[in-house]
Amino acid sequence: MNVRTGQAPPSRLKLKYLQAVAVLDETHSLTKAADRLNLTRAALSKTLAALEDLLGVKLYERTASGMVPTTFGRALARHARMILGNLRSAEDELRDLMNEHRESLVVGALFIAMPQLLPQAIALLAESHPRCVITVRESGSFGLAAGLHDGSFDLVVGRLVPEYFRSAVELEPLFHEDLLVICRREHPLSQVPAPGWRDVAGYPWLLPPKESPISHALQSQFLADGVPGPGMIVEAFSVSLALGMLQTCNAITVLPSRLAHVLRDKGDVAILPLRPPPLPAPMGVAWRRGDPLSPLAAAFVETLKRCASASPR
Repeated sequence: MNVRTGQAPPSRLKLKYLQAVAVLDETHSLTKAADRLNLTRAALSKTLAALEDLLGVKLYERTASGMVPTTFGRALARHARMILGNLRSAEDELRDLMNEHRESLVVGALFIAMPQLLPQAIALLAESHPRCVITVRESGSFGLAAGLHDGSFDLVVGRLVPEYFRSAVELEPLFHEDLLVICRREHPLSQVPAPGWRDVAGYPWLLPPKESPISHALQSQFLADGVPGPGMIVEAFSVSLALGMLQTCNAITVLPSRLAHVLRDKGDVAILPLRPPPLPAPMGVAWRRGDPLSPLAAAFVETLKRCASASPR
C-alpha cells in the first residue's frame, strides 16, 4: 500500500496471466491449454515462466501425468476464475443494457428450491422488474458454494451448510424446515400405522448423492436402528425423478416439509410417520461479501425473503 495516498499499488497481474492460469487449472495440460488459448505450447510455457518469475513462487509441477498445481497455483486459479467470471458478467450485463435495456442476474439454486420457492420469487420480481434476464442453474450445495466463490453465480439459493461457504460470503437464512419421508398414496406402507426404518429399507429409495449431508444422515439413521440401509438406492438431485419413481413403483424418498406438504395436499404423495434426522442447515440465499449487489440482485433477495415469510411452514 502507498503510505502517502493510502491506496494499494496497481496489480502486476495481466489478463493474459489470469486466462492462462484458469485454463491450465481446467486442462492440467500445456498442450490442451495452449490450443484453448490459441497459443503455441512454447508461448504458453514462456507466459507461465514469466508469471512465476513475477510472483516469485512455483505455480505448477511438471509431471508425466500433466501440470499439477501447487498451493500457490490453486489459490491463484481460484481468484483467476472469479475475476474472469466477473468480467464476463459485466460484459453480459452491459450488452443486455445496450441492446434491450435489460438487467441480468445469474442464480445458482439447489434442486429443492426449483418447484416452489424460485417460481414464487421470480413471479413476484416480475411485477417490479418486467424487463430483465434471469439465468437459473441447478447444482448441489458444494457446487453452489464453488460457483459463488469463482464468480459463476451472482446469488445462490440453497442449504447454507457452513463448511461449504467461506467467510467471504454473506449468508441470509430464509427459513428452517424438517425432512419428511414420502411415498405414493397407494404404497403398502401408507396403510401401516407405525412403520419403522427396517420396514422402509425393504423398498427402493431415491436419495441425494452420497456426498450430500442428507444422504450421510439417513444412512446413519438406518445403522442406528440396526438396519444396513435400503437394498436399492438411486442417487440424484431431482424432484421430478423422485416423483416419477414414486408414481411408477413403491419407491420412497425424503423431501423438505414445505414441498412435501404441498404435494400431499395435492394428493400426489403420502407422508410416512417416521422422524428423519434434521436438515444440516437452513434454506437461504448467499452472495459474495464485498461485491455490492446490483439493483436486480438486491430486489431478488427481498422477494425471496417475502416469499419465505409468506409460505406456510
